[in-house]
Amino acid sequence: MDAEQGIHDGNERFMEAVRTADSATMPSLYTTDAVILPPNGDAVSGADAVAQYWHDFTELGITYARPETLEVIPMGDYALEVGETSVYAGDGTLLDRGKIMVLWKNDEGTWKMHRDTWNSSLPPSAGS
Repeated sequence: MDAEQGIHDGNERFMEAVRTADSATMPSLYTTDAVILPPNGDAVSGADAVAQYWHDFTELGITYARPETLEVIPMGDYALEVGETSVYAGDGTLLDRGKIMVLWKNDEGTWKMHRDTWNSSLPPSAGS
């Protein structure tokens, strides 16, 4: 499977896991040595930490996260995804929108996130 299709499929699985608050699935979307580099927080690695991070994410009331791929740069068994993202509450309220950069890795035929980072495009709120 080519990188663009693999990334599309991976993002579909990610969106479904967020929609259903299925944090137990999240580690399977990442390589075993993946690192998440979230905004305003420490790096996250390891299956248990990845599952906990996404559990905490959905506990914030986020029920829809929509990554939008703008560019895929294939590099053999790796591919860099550059895009935008929006996250929404259950009532459809936009909670945040921003930019993403994900390094994907072809892991035995399945494209998985290897390094995952994003940041907000919204101005900081009062007190942050």
